[in-house]
Amino acid sequence: MLEKFGLHFKELESAVIAVIACLGMQPEDDTHVVADRTDPGAVHSLHLSGIFSGNIRVLVRAQLQIDEKAGCILKMAVRSPILEISQIIAECIK
Repeated sequence: MLEKFGLHFKELESAVIAVIACLGMQPEDDTHVVADRTDPGAVHSLHLSGIFSGNIRVLVRAQLQIDEKAGCILKMAVRSPILEISQIIAECIK
């Protein structure tokens, strides 16, 4: 399941925190830490994992970028064994 969203954030750090809180998932491999704060167009990759009701594993790969005109752009891929669950997770952002 692939989705693209426009978020109202001006900083990557705030957007990352908000996405994690909204999805209620665990960041993996310290991807919640934004390393490059100097490049205004830098893309940050956030990897999340979690367990959906019924012991269904869910993985999310999110790419966040701050654009001066569009604001924060979030591209998100959600994977789970059940398509409907991936859709439910993606709709949490809307």
